[in-house]
Amino acid sequence: MKKIATLLLAIATVATATAGGLMTNSNQSAAFLRNIARGTTLDTDAVYNNPAGTVFMTDGWHLGINNQMAYQTRSTESTFAPFAMGAQNNGQMTKEYEGEVFSPAIPSFHLTWKKNRWAVMVGMGVNGGGGSLEYDNGLASFERQFSVLPAGVSNLGQAFGLSANQYNMDMYLKGTSMTLAFNAGVAFRVTDWLSIAAQVRFSTTSNAYEGYMKNIQINPTCAALGLNGAMMSAPQFFQAVGAQLGAVNPQLAAAAAQYAALTSDHILDVEQKGTSISPVVAIYAQKNGWAFAAKYEGKMGTELEIESAEVSAKDPVINGIFADGSKVKAETPALLSVALSRQFGKVKVTAEWHEYFDKDAKNSFSNCVEGNTMEYLVGAEWQISKKWLVSCGVQRTQYDLNEAAYSDMNFSTPSWSTGIGAAYSFNEKIRLNLGIMPTFYEDVTSEGVDSNGINFKDVYSRTSLTWGVGLDFKF
Repeated sequence: MKKIATLLLAIATVATATAGGLMTNSNQSAAFLRNIARGTTLDTDAVYNNPAGTVFMTDGWHLGINNQMAYQTRSTESTFAPFAMGAQNNGQMTKEYEGEVFSPAIPSFHLTWKKNRWAVMVGMGVNGGGGSLEYDNGLASFERQFSVLPAGVSNLGQAFGLSANQYNMDMYLKGTSMTLAFNAGVAFRVTDWLSIAAQVRFSTTSNAYEGYMKNIQINPTCAALGLNGAMMSAPQFFQAVGAQLGAVNPQLAAAAAQYAALTSDHILDVEQKGTSISPVVAIYAQKNGWAFAAKYEGKMGTELEIESAEVSAKDPVINGIFADGSKVKAETPALLSVALSRQFGKVKVTAEWHEYFDKDAKNSFSNCVEGNTMEYLVGAEWQISKKWLVSCGVQRTQYDLNEAAYSDMNFSTPSWSTGIGAAYSFNEKIRLNLGIMPTFYEDVTSEGVDSNGINFKDVYSRTSLTWGVGLDFKF
């Protein structure tokens, strides 16, 4: 039961990136959704994907405005023998817990002014989070802590003829997370074929979590205490037992008082806020139909300050881990990306590689990170006419994590993402981008032993679908 507070720590990443590493959104435009490999692009989203390439744009202003929408699910199929005692579990030891995310607005914009050998740029995008994850029926890790109540009551009260074989509870959890990143920088064209760029990135993170574990009940049976096996409030039961056993068995009475506190209603209402500043440097080269780009994004050393509502600040379980006014690390790892492309007439093909330096970042994944995340991308664009361009791309994301250390609130699984879409040019100054990107995740199984020595098995699953629209302007 004491692990309840520890489990709440995992709430820090309830809403996760729609593409990219453990903490990072790499999809910063609708054009990304139609062609995932954007590392050498000279379109408006070069501000994010290829900053040094902005000086190879035409002279003038280049503006990109985008919005994406995403629907995701995260589910855990958990097998744990005591679940069979749940009043709503129909005697089953296996139960599924599903959370849903719908993000109707994931905005971004990119603006570049280019003149001769210089370019000045600014941009904004959702660098992490961007939605609300809602678990209507709670979490397996939470329910496990209470599912052992009947067995615990029977063991503790065996000498008094006290037993129980059922429990019940209400659970709910919702988390909203948003990290906005603002980039500003400059690029310089060193030679006719080589350029460099530097940016300063300011990020602001705002998370909010709400939920509850309440109406916790058990069905105690004890003739001496007048209990007939009917469901009753667990804290009221433990309070009554403690009062009756206070003089007879002080040790057992003290344990009953502790259980009364742990099984009382727990209301979660917490916010976390923080900011960070980090550098971005990049290089770009193009010659004879070939293009090469490399970019390094510095670590975002975000530290979040916790603001707890009164109901949570006064709860010893919740405030024990979300202490009002305390701070928690939520660092986004540094990223190195390298891209190489080749133009074949009207077709451009790009290959790209990303490495996220997860080992050097302190956040809610730190306990299970064993190595850095790697991504491998390939994409193609075909200018089929003066007005129409079609494109597609594939991305493989491979984590290096200790799956045994996963939490059902904090897990990522290897995936394949596929993007497809089109661009339509109304004229030389306005272009429309449309894209859609489903992501296919691999299931991951994690097995372990809980604090009571009981085996459990969790199967983690995810789904994701993102779609978006954007407009590019030249003037």
